[in-house]
Amino acid sequence: GVERQVGAPGLVHDEGDFVRGAALFAALSLSLLGLGTSTAAADTSNPLPISSYRDIAVDAAHQQVFLSDPFGDSVLVTDYAGRVVKQIGGADGAWGFALSGDSRTLYVALRDAGAIAAIDTVTLQETARYDTGTGAGAYAGPTSLALAGDRIWFGYSLDTWRGALGSLDLSGAQPVVTRDQGLDTFRGSPRLAATPQAPNTLVAAESDGNTAAVAVYDVGDGRADNRATRVDPGPDGCASLQDAALTPDGRQVVIACAAAHYHQVLRTADLADSGTYTTGWSPTAVAVDPSGTTAAGVYGPSGPDVRLFAQGNPTAYTAWDFPEPSDYADTTLVPGGLAWAPDGSRIFAVTETSGTSSLSLHVLDHPQVATTVTVRAPASSPRNQDLTLTGKLEAPVGFGAGNTVDIWRIDDPMAGEGTLIGSANVAADGTFSYTDVPRAKGQVQYTVQYYGDTRHAYAYGSVVVDVVSD
Repeated sequence: GVERQVGAPGLVHDEGDFVRGAALFAALSLSLLGLGTSTAAADTSNPLPISSYRDIAVDAAHQQVFLSDPFGDSVLVTDYAGRVVKQIGGADGAWGFALSGDSRTLYVALRDAGAIAAIDTVTLQETARYDTGTGAGAYAGPTSLALAGDRIWFGYSLDTWRGALGSLDLSGAQPVVTRDQGLDTFRGSPRLAATPQAPNTLVAAESDGNTAAVAVYDVGDGRADNRATRVDPGPDGCASLQDAALTPDGRQVVIACAAAHYHQVLRTADLADSGTYTTGWSPTAVAVDPSGTTAAGVYGPSGPDVRLFAQGNPTAYTAWDFPEPSDYADTTLVPGGLAWAPDGSRIFAVTETSGTSSLSLHVLDHPQVATTVTVRAPASSPRNQDLTLTGKLEAPVGFGAGNTVDIWRIDDPMAGEGTLIGSANVAADGTFSYTDVPRAKGQVQYTVQYYGDTRHAYAYGSVVVDVVSD
């Protein structure tokens, strides 16, 4: 059921007030609003026709999911239900992805071609290929990609012992490649992370199985200017880094280190410790949605495989445990195998059946979380004068931008009839306010309704104000 908060702190309401408010809510919902209920689709799982994997990208504009298949030299495309749409061949050593801001182009790091390919997300055809000048193969070609500072950044190997950063600038008449940045920091091709809301911040992390080095760069001027570097980060260090993701504001990076017992959070300003998310042994994947909710996955066969965390809260509010195919096999999340749909409605998870090369794509529907609405108003107010209501929506996950609440006024709560008098915008922290000018004397009830979204359940709250003579 939906959690509801009726009334306001500092006001006294008897049981009759509550009953009348509940009856009014039912009447408004059914007779005036015509509201219904909806049930989220069940989680799904589909086998994939690939036997290798390195990266995942979600195209919200066309509701497509892209998965790299480096040893099959292909890019696999599925729909949001995990059904295969197309397998794009000729992608030599397809490794990492970067999706353009308009979702029209998918950039693919082709390690075994020493190049970056551009794929049209509508036609699903390769439209261009850019030579990175790195050479090709396991210890040369580009692997990880990120869009930052108006460029495509790539991680690559200089040789078997060193990695570096490069960039591809497509803003001019001819593509311009710049290599050999971040030298003497990484012992292998670094994994990259970026976020559109902090376009000049780039995080690079070593992920070759050794003690990890993490670096933060300012790339606003086209160069990778080092802001901070830390080796073996986190309260207990970081060996064998598997994945990294930035928070939407770019102020924190969450890392998944296989040797840790939790997902570690670092401050990008100086890479100081900034908290942990309690998961389990062998963190293997992490993804952060635009509202700051973290999906954290682990490799271990015991306990939940994927947990969700509200930003800054170390305790998960929901979790999934993948079903095991038999007593002799486990379903395990692969490194870097998590991605959010940009609207936060679902999570895509790539798993492998232990002892095999069988991969599957799971579509995990984000559960609607319980939401409460608190409404506050003065105990009494003169009629024909401004009366300001304030309130707040609260839930385990953030609300982001674009949310509104409707305001209903009931001049006679006993009659059970109300009028929709307006709506109010909800700030990112859940707060809202609305000013009304009541005309009638007596007990006036205000009911605030929030209709919910893919992440939040419907909720309402009410307050009664004694309107007196002006």
